[in-house]
Amino acid sequence: MSKKLITLVFEKAETDIGSKVKNRMAQHLSEVLSDEYNYPFSTKSFTNLYNKFIEADIPANEDLKPELTKCLCKYLGYKNYAEFVTAHPSELEEPNDDEQPKGTKGTDSKKGNRVIPFIVVMVISTLTYFGFVREKQNCMVWQEDHYVQSACAGAKYEEPYQELLVLNFRKLNDIEEVRARYEQHQELWYLKTGGEVEFFTYYNVHPVYHKGLHKVTDYMYKTHVLDKVAQQE
Repeated sequence: MSKKLITLVFEKAETDIGSKVKNRMAQHLSEVLSDEYNYPFSTKSFTNLYNKFIEADIPANEDLKPELTKCLCKYLGYKNYAEFVTAHPSELEEPNDDEQPKGTKGTDSKKGNRVIPFIVVMVISTLTYFGFVREKQNCMVWQEDHYVQSACAGAKYEEPYQELLVLNFRKLNDIEEVRARYEQHQELWYLKTGGEVEFFTYYNVHPVYHKGLHKVTDYMYKTHVLDKVAQQE
Protein backbone atom coordinates (compact mmCIF):
# COMPACT_ATOMS: atom_id res chain seq x y z
CA MET A 1 0.00 0.00 0.00
CA SER A 2 1.50 3.35 -1.02
CA LYS A 3 -1.10 6.11 -0.59
CA LYS A 4 0.57 7.47 2.58
CA LEU A 5 4.00 7.32 0.96
CA ILE A 6 2.95 9.26 -2.14
CA THR A 7 1.11 11.85 -0.05
CA LEU A 8 4.17 12.54 2.13
CA VAL A 9 6.48 12.65 -0.89
CA PHE A 10 4.45 15.40 -2.53
CA GLU A 11 4.13 17.28 0.76
CA LYS A 12 7.92 17.31 1.04
CA ALA A 13 8.27 18.38 -2.59
CA GLU A 14 5.91 21.29 -1.91
CA THR A 15 8.09 22.34 1.03
CA ASP A 16 11.32 21.93 -0.95
CA ILE A 17 10.30 24.15 -3.87
CA GLY A 18 7.72 26.37 -2.15
CA SER A 19 5.02 25.59 -4.71
CA LYS A 20 1.76 23.64 -4.71
CA VAL A 21 1.65 23.44 -8.50
CA LYS A 22 1.33 19.76 -9.38
CA ASN A 23 3.56 19.79 -12.46
CA ARG A 24 6.31 21.74 -10.69
CA MET A 25 6.33 19.29 -7.80
CA ALA A 26 6.38 16.38 -10.25
CA GLN A 27 9.30 17.91 -12.17
CA HIS A 28 11.23 18.47 -8.94
CA LEU A 29 10.71 14.86 -7.86
CA SER A 30 11.76 13.56 -11.27
CA GLU A 31 15.00 15.56 -11.07
CA VAL A 32 15.72 14.40 -7.52
CA LEU A 33 15.31 10.71 -8.36
CA SER A 34 17.47 11.05 -11.45
CA ASP A 35 20.23 13.20 -9.92
CA GLU A 36 20.45 11.75 -6.42
CA TYR A 37 19.35 8.14 -6.79
CA ASN A 38 20.09 7.45 -10.47
CA TYR A 39 16.50 6.29 -10.99
CA PRO A 40 14.77 7.73 -14.07
CA PHE A 41 11.11 8.49 -13.45
CA SER A 42 9.51 11.13 -15.66
CA THR A 43 7.60 14.24 -14.68
CA LYS A 44 4.54 12.79 -16.41
CA SER A 45 4.82 9.59 -14.36
CA PHE A 46 4.90 11.58 -11.11
CA THR A 47 1.92 13.62 -12.30
CA ASN A 48 0.05 10.37 -12.93
CA LEU A 49 0.90 9.20 -9.40
CA TYR A 50 -0.48 12.47 -7.99
CA ASN A 51 -3.68 12.08 -10.00
CA LYS A 52 -4.07 8.45 -9.00
CA PHE A 53 -3.09 8.52 -5.32
CA ILE A 54 -4.06 12.03 -4.20
CA GLU A 55 -6.44 13.78 -6.58
CA ALA A 56 -8.77 10.93 -7.60
CA ASP A 57 -12.29 10.71 -6.16
CA ILE A 58 -11.28 7.33 -4.75
CA PRO A 59 -7.49 7.57 -4.33
CA ALA A 60 -5.49 4.45 -5.15
CA ASN A 61 -3.84 2.49 -2.37
CA GLU A 62 -1.63 -0.12 -4.01
CA ASP A 63 1.98 -1.23 -4.20
CA LEU A 64 4.57 0.56 -6.32
CA LYS A 65 7.66 -0.99 -7.90
CA PRO A 66 10.19 -1.89 -5.14
CA GLU A 67 13.01 0.27 -6.53
CA LEU A 68 10.75 3.32 -6.88
CA THR A 69 9.44 2.75 -3.34
CA LYS A 70 13.00 2.56 -2.01
CA CYS A 71 13.99 5.84 -3.71
CA LEU A 72 10.90 7.64 -2.40
CA CYS A 73 11.60 6.40 1.13
CA LYS A 74 15.18 7.70 0.88
CA TYR A 75 13.85 11.05 -0.32
CA LEU A 76 11.79 11.22 2.87
CA GLY A 77 14.86 10.40 4.97
CA TYR A 78 14.28 6.68 5.57
CA LYS A 79 16.81 3.99 4.71
CA ASN A 80 14.18 1.65 3.28
CA TYR A 81 10.48 0.84 3.21
CA ALA A 82 10.69 -1.09 6.48
CA GLU A 83 11.77 2.03 8.37
CA PHE A 84 9.02 4.03 6.67
CA VAL A 85 6.37 1.51 7.73
CA THR A 86 7.66 1.60 11.30
CA ALA A 87 7.20 5.37 11.39
CA HIS A 88 3.87 5.26 9.51
CA PRO A 89 1.95 2.04 10.32
CA SER A 90 -1.12 3.46 8.59
CA GLU A 91 0.72 2.82 5.30
CA LEU A 92 -0.44 -0.79 5.64
CA GLU A 93 -4.07 -0.01 6.43
CA GLU A 94 -6.94 -0.81 4.12
CA PRO A 95 -9.16 1.99 2.70
CA ASN A 96 -11.88 3.22 5.07
CA ASP A 97 -15.60 2.62 4.50
CA ASP A 98 -16.00 5.68 2.28
CA GLU A 99 -13.18 4.47 0.01
CA GLN A 100 -14.32 0.84 -0.27
CA PRO A 101 -16.32 -0.37 -3.25
CA LYS A 102 -20.05 -0.89 -2.73
CA GLY A 103 -20.96 -4.20 -1.15
CA THR A 104 -17.93 -4.32 1.17
CA LYS A 105 -19.30 -2.32 4.08
CA GLY A 106 -20.85 -3.73 7.22
CA THR A 107 -19.66 -6.92 8.89
CA ASP A 108 -16.77 -7.62 6.52
CA SER A 109 -15.49 -4.05 6.96
CA LYS A 110 -15.60 -4.30 10.73
CA LYS A 111 -13.70 -7.58 10.66
CA GLY A 112 -11.09 -5.97 8.41
CA ASN A 113 -10.68 -3.06 10.82
CA ARG A 114 -9.92 -5.49 13.65
CA VAL A 115 -7.41 -7.40 11.56
CA ILE A 116 -5.40 -4.39 10.33
CA PRO A 117 -3.75 -3.45 13.69
CA PHE A 118 -2.71 -7.08 14.13
CA ILE A 119 -1.16 -7.15 10.65
CA VAL A 120 0.73 -3.92 11.33
CA VAL A 121 2.16 -5.29 14.56
CA MET A 122 3.14 -8.57 12.93
CA VAL A 123 4.85 -6.89 9.97
CA ILE A 124 6.84 -4.51 12.15
CA SER A 125 7.77 -7.31 14.55
CA THR A 126 8.96 -9.49 11.67
CA LEU A 127 11.00 -6.66 10.13
CA THR A 128 12.58 -5.97 13.49
CA TYR A 129 13.40 -9.65 14.06
CA PHE A 130 15.24 -9.93 10.75
CA GLY A 131 17.17 -6.72 11.34
CA PHE A 132 15.39 -4.42 8.89
CA VAL A 133 14.29 -1.99 11.62
CA ARG A 134 16.90 -0.46 13.88
CA GLU A 135 16.72 -0.69 17.64
CA LYS A 136 14.78 2.01 19.45
CA GLN A 137 17.83 3.48 21.18
CA ASN A 138 20.03 3.50 18.10
CA CYS A 139 19.65 6.93 16.49
CA MET A 140 21.71 10.02 15.83
CA VAL A 141 20.72 13.66 15.62
CA TRP A 142 22.30 16.60 13.77
CA GLN A 143 23.65 19.35 16.03
CA GLU A 144 24.99 22.45 14.26
CA ASP A 145 27.93 20.83 12.44
CA HIS A 146 28.01 17.13 13.38
CA TYR A 147 25.96 14.10 14.41
CA VAL A 148 25.70 12.81 17.97
CA GLN A 149 24.24 9.50 19.10
CA SER A 150 20.80 9.82 20.66
CA ALA A 151 17.71 8.01 21.83
CA CYS A 152 15.12 7.60 19.08
CA ALA A 153 12.65 10.19 20.35
CA GLY A 154 11.49 11.66 17.03
CA ALA A 155 13.65 14.78 17.33
CA LYS A 156 14.13 17.09 14.37
CA TYR A 157 16.96 15.97 12.03
CA GLU A 158 17.09 12.58 13.75
CA GLU A 159 18.30 9.62 11.68
CA PRO A 160 19.03 5.90 12.21
CA TYR A 161 22.49 5.58 13.79
CA GLN A 162 25.43 5.19 11.40
CA GLU A 163 28.78 5.00 13.12
CA LEU A 164 30.80 6.16 10.10
CA LEU A 165 28.78 9.36 9.90
CA VAL A 166 29.05 10.05 13.63
CA LEU A 167 32.83 9.60 13.43
CA ASN A 168 33.58 11.23 10.07
CA PHE A 169 30.77 13.48 8.85
CA ARG A 170 31.20 17.13 9.81
CA LYS A 171 30.27 20.52 8.35
CA LEU A 172 33.22 22.86 7.78
CA ASN A 173 32.55 26.46 8.77
CA ASP A 174 36.16 27.69 8.47
CA ILE A 175 37.20 28.42 4.87
CA GLU A 176 40.85 27.91 5.80
CA GLU A 177 40.06 24.41 7.00
CA VAL A 178 38.31 23.76 3.70
CA ARG A 179 41.43 24.88 1.83
CA ALA A 180 43.72 22.77 4.01
CA ARG A 181 41.67 19.62 3.46
CA TYR A 182 41.60 20.07 -0.30
CA GLU A 183 45.31 20.75 -0.58
CA GLN A 184 46.01 17.67 1.59
CA HIS A 185 43.82 15.56 -0.75
CA GLN A 186 41.37 14.72 2.03
CA GLU A 187 37.70 14.07 1.38
CA LEU A 188 35.71 17.22 0.66
CA TRP A 189 32.07 17.44 -0.38
CA TYR A 190 29.63 20.32 -0.86
CA LEU A 191 26.06 21.38 -1.49
CA LYS A 192 25.01 24.71 -2.97
CA THR A 193 21.59 25.99 -1.88
CA GLY A 194 20.19 29.48 -2.20
CA GLY A 195 23.53 30.79 -3.49
CA GLU A 196 25.38 29.53 -0.41
CA VAL A 197 27.91 26.69 -0.49
CA GLU A 198 28.32 24.36 2.49
CA PHE A 199 31.32 22.02 2.77
CA PHE A 200 31.46 18.62 4.50
CA THR A 201 34.16 16.11 5.38
CA TYR A 202 32.41 12.93 4.26
CA TYR A 203 29.84 11.82 1.71
CA ASN A 204 26.18 11.73 2.79
CA VAL A 205 22.92 13.48 2.03
CA HIS A 206 22.64 16.96 3.52
CA PRO A 207 21.44 16.55 7.14
CA VAL A 208 18.80 19.27 6.77
CA TYR A 209 17.82 19.36 3.08
CA HIS A 210 18.30 15.61 2.41
CA LYS A 211 19.95 16.31 -0.94
CA GLY A 212 22.99 14.34 -2.08
CA LEU A 213 26.36 16.06 -1.69
CA HIS A 214 28.78 16.58 -4.58
CA LYS A 215 32.53 16.02 -4.61
CA VAL A 216 34.52 19.27 -4.76
CA THR A 217 36.07 19.75 -8.21
CA ASP A 218 39.01 21.99 -9.17
CA TYR A 219 36.57 24.52 -10.62
CA MET A 220 34.41 24.52 -7.49
CA TYR A 221 37.51 24.84 -5.31
CA LYS A 222 38.84 27.84 -7.25
CA THR A 223 35.48 29.60 -7.52
CA HIS A 224 34.14 29.11 -4.00
CA VAL A 225 37.26 28.65 -1.90
CA LEU A 226 40.35 30.33 -3.39
CA ASP A 227 38.43 33.35 -4.70
CA LYS A 228 36.70 33.75 -1.30
CA VAL A 229 40.00 33.52 0.57
CA ALA A 230 41.49 36.13 -1.79
CA GLN A 231 38.60 38.50 -1.06
CA GLN A 232 39.21 38.18 2.67
CA GLU A 233 42.93 38.97 2.43
